[in-house]
Amino acid sequence: MGVKKGQPIRDRRTQLLRDLVRNSYEQSFVVARYTTVGLWPAEEILALEHIPDQARILDLGCGAGRCAIALAELGLEVVGVDLSRAMVEAARFQAELAEVKVDFQVMDAMNLELQTESFEVVICAYNGLELLPGIAGKKKALAEVWRVLKPGGCFIFSSHSLFALNYFAPHRFLAFLRLCLGKVGWPMREKELGERFIDDEWEEAKYLQILPPSTWKKLLRTAGFELVYFNTRQRLETRRKWGIAGNFEGGERFYVASKRGVPALQERPTS
Repeated sequence: MGVKKGQPIRDRRTQLLRDLVRNSYEQSFVVARYTTVGLWPAEEILALEHIPDQARILDLGCGAGRCAIALAELGLEVVGVDLSRAMVEAARFQAELAEVKVDFQVMDAMNLELQTESFEVVICAYNGLELLPGIAGKKKALAEVWRVLKPGGCFIFSSHSLFALNYFAPHRFLAFLRLCLGKVGWPMREKELGERFIDDEWEEAKYLQILPPSTWKKLLRTAGFELVYFNTRQRLETRRKWGIAGNFEGGERFYVASKRGVPALQERPTS
């Protein structure tokens, strides 16, 4: 779907970023990178601790089915959705090879065509939320996750960290400088903190937005979630508790949130 004439600038940008991400993950060489099936050790730990028996699970941004198929092999009912049709087709093929049943569908995380309160668990693996366009896109997706989860349901996802001291730190710093230049009038693509554009032909993530954990926690609270667990992948897999040094460790950050209250935007003011 292209950009419509007369759309507000913010909506046009959201649409353009959405299409940029979708088109990248439609490419065959990118799809081929996602054909491995199986949970990471960190994901296995969280699955055992937070996914109840007989749970119905939504895999948001399922890719070629890495997590969805692995969970279905455990006997769980899984629905997998992804913006990329090529990824969904690959996931369906992988499920046939694994001889498991998973309901894979092409769908936008910001507009889930799924029944309200129909899942016990929603997962979003491998930092998929970072591909959503801007803070507004992430808020829409979190609102949709909250809607499709049953009361007390669990949302598990991962992200990178803006402060990790790793190979990508200089790239994040340069993206921040471009953001600052844009604020003083230079024509830069970066409009929000953490946004990064990559034009390399072989890079799959043409756009992503890496946010500080504090921002993710605030977004979760605003959406009506209660944070249950947070840690780095390294510490989770080695059974270490969160510590200050974790702010600067490389690798993913894992969040487990529970649907407890009412989203802040829906709360009624007290008299």
